[in-house]
Amino acid sequence: MKKLSRYLAVLLIVLMIASLAVSCKKGPADDDTAYTDSNESEGGGTEGGNEDGEGGTTSGGGGNTSGGGSNTSGGGSTNTGTGDHKQDQGGSVPDDEKTFHEEGGYATDSEGNVTNTKTDEEYDDEYRFQTSITNDNGFIPDEEQGLEKSERRATEASKYNFDQNPLINRDRKQNDGAMPSFNIDDTGFVRAGTKIADLKGKTVTFFTADNFAAWSYRNKKGETIDEWDWFAELKKEIGLNVKYTVKQHEESVEAALQAMNTGKACDIIYSNHVVFPSSLCISRSITEVVNINDLGSSPGVCKNTMDVAKWGNTLRLIAPIGVVDVIWYNQTLTQELNLSDPHLMWENGAWNWDSFRKYMFSVPATNRNGESLVAFVQWPSNASYIWPSTNGTPRIYIDADADKPTLINNWLNPKTLEAWDFITNVCNNVNYGCSTEISPGNQKEHMGLYLGTTIMSATMYTQVYRDTEYSKSVQINWVPYPKSGTDTGQEICQYYGFGMMLPRTTKDKNNVDIALKFMELWATRFTETLFDNLYTFEYYNFNYMQRKQYFDFVTENVVFALAMNDFSGSTLSQETNFFKCFEGDATYNVKTEAEKGGNIVTNYIIESMKFGQ
Repeated sequence: MKKLSRYLAVLLIVLMIASLAVSCKKGPADDDTAYTDSNESEGGGTEGGNEDGEGGTTSGGGGNTSGGGSNTSGGGSTNTGTGDHKQDQGGSVPDDEKTFHEEGGYATDSEGNVTNTKTDEEYDDEYRFQTSITNDNGFIPDEEQGLEKSERRATEASKYNFDQNPLINRDRKQNDGAMPSFNIDDTGFVRAGTKIADLKGKTVTFFTADNFAAWSYRNKKGETIDEWDWFAELKKEIGLNVKYTVKQHEESVEAALQAMNTGKACDIIYSNHVVFPSSLCISRSITEVVNINDLGSSPGVCKNTMDVAKWGNTLRLIAPIGVVDVIWYNQTLTQELNLSDPHLMWENGAWNWDSFRKYMFSVPATNRNGESLVAFVQWPSNASYIWPSTNGTPRIYIDADADKPTLINNWLNPKTLEAWDFITNVCNNVNYGCSTEISPGNQKEHMGLYLGTTIMSATMYTQVYRDTEYSKSVQINWVPYPKSGTDTGQEICQYYGFGMMLPRTTKDKNNVDIALKFMELWATRFTETLFDNLYTFEYYNFNYMQRKQYFDFVTENVVFALAMNDFSGSTLSQETNFFKCFEGDATYNVKTEAEKGGNIVTNYIIESMKFGQ
C-alpha cells in the first residue's frame, strides 16, 4: 500500500510539471485569443447569463429578475434563448459583425442585439467595488448582497437584453392602467420582501414637493390621469390609502419637519431639485433596507441617480429612470431649414460646445411661415446649475464620499465660470427665449417646440401632453447637453430631482417597509409613463433603437448639481444681477456677477446645512 501511495504521488508530480510546461508555452497571441473569446462557451452560447434575441430573464409580468437565475443551466453559464439576428453555424455572431462596448462590458451585432457580456469574475469585482457592504477581504456574503451569483449575471444581462426590457421592448404597448405592466413583486428591492399585496389596508402620508403633479398617463377612456389621480386609483386597485398634502418647495420640507417633531404621521419625504439639500437633511439612510443592483433589481428605479444623490456616504433617495433634463429639438424643422442635425452629430461623436454654438448661430430669424423663430429656450436658474457639469464641474454638489452630509461649492471654480461664460455668450447672440412662466412648460417659447416657432428647448416636460395639430406631424428628438472641449468635458443628462426618501423619524416604524414598497411602485409607474410617451405619441415617435439609445444614455450619464432653492431667502438677487445673465441680455457679465455672489452663496450653503439640526 505504501509503494502504491508513493507511486501515485510521483505520478501526480509528473502531471503537474507537464501541465506547467504546456502553460508556459503560451505566447501573447494565445492570451489575446483567450481574452477575446472568454465570454463564449463551446455551444455558441455566452457566459454570464447574457441574452440573445427572444431569450430573456423575465418572469411573471415581465420583471427583470427570476429567482435563482432560471434562464441559466448548470450554474447559469449559458443561455437558452433564441435570437432572430445573424449567427454562424456555431450559434454565435462572428467577431467582425460585433460592436464591442468597452465601458458597458457587452457586445452588439449589426441590429443592436446583445451578443455577450462580462465574465463572472468581472461581475464579482464590480460588485465588490461598488457596494458599501464588504468585509475585510472584499467578499460580499449572499445574504448581505441580496442576489446570488447566477442572479447577478441574469439581472446585469437583462439590462442590455432590450427585447425583454419592459421599458423599451419591441412589442410594448402603452399602459393605460394604474399598476405597472410588469411585475415588481420579485425584484427584491425592499429587503424585507414586502409585496404589493402587503399594501392593502395600509396608509402612507407625505407632503408633495411642488404644487403640480409630476407625471401623467391616459386611461382606457383616453382621460388624462395625473400623479395625484393615480394616488386615488391605488385605493381602488390595491387598497392602499395615500394621504398627501399639497405643499411647494420649502413649505413642504418645513411641514415634514414639523410633523416629525410633533410625532405626527409622515412616512415619506417627497423631493425635487428645488428642495435639495433641505429635504435630505431630514432624511435617513436606506442603504440597509433596500437592494440596489442596476435595472435588474427593480425595472423603474435608477441606480445611478441614487448614487449621485448619496448623502453622508449612504443611499437616501429612490428615483425613477429618465427623470432628467436633456436638450430637445424639432428635428423636422431642423431638416426643413437644412441645418446640421444635432442628434446625428452626437451619434458621430461631433456634439460639443463648438458644434452646439454653430447650430445655434445657423438658426434663421423666422420659420418658413415668416413667424419669429426662437433658437433656444431654457429656465435661467436651470442654466446656472446645469451647464458647469458639461465642463466636468457641478457648481454645488453633494460630497458622496464624506462621512457626514457635506456640500462642495464650485461657484467660483474656473471651469464653472468658463461654462457660464460660454452659455451666456451663446444666448446673448441668438433669438433666445427666457422662460419664467408660472405654469410649467406652458409659456409660448416652450409651446413653440410643438408649434414650429421654437427649434430647441433645454427643458421639456416629457410627462405632459402637447396636443397640437402641428405636433402630430413632426418629429421631436433629443441630444445630451454638449461637452466642453477641455479634458474634463462630458456629455450629460441632468437629474431634475423628483424622488422619495424615508424621513429621519417615523411615527409608525412598522410602516417603513410599506413606504419603501410604495416608493418603488411610484418610481416604476413614473418611469413607465416617461417611456410610454417616448414610444406612443406622435411628436416623439421613438422607435425601438431610439428608446434603447435613450435608455442607455440616461442610465449611464446622469449628473446632479444643486439648485439650492434658487437661493431664495439670500441676498443674491438683490445684491447681484447673476440670474439676469441667463436671460439673453449682453448687458450683464456672468463672471462679474458670480464674483459678487461668491460669499453670499457660501453663507447660504452654511445656513441650509443647519436645516433640521
